[in-house]
Amino acid sequence: MGLVRVELKEAVVKVLDELPSERIAEVLYFAVFMKERAGEEKRISRIPLKSMPANHLKYLVGLVAWGGDALEDAERLYDGDD
Repeated sequence: MGLVRVELKEAVVKVLDELPSERIAEVLYFAVFMKERAGEEKRISRIPLKSMPANHLKYLVGLVAWGGDALEDAERLYDGDD
């Protein structure tokens, strides 16, 4: 472990020692979140990407219409109305 890493850990522990238990729990939750996010970034980076020339974008024009009511569409979808 590098010297800077050790110093950072010691600084974190020093700050944690001054916090109440509730705040320490928040720091723990945040650290777990950061660890999970780092794992997701590694997993995402392994997904192969298929590249295409920019002129293929013209085929997307007109696929989605402007306007509409997203709430109404969602209710129709989940309520089973036709």
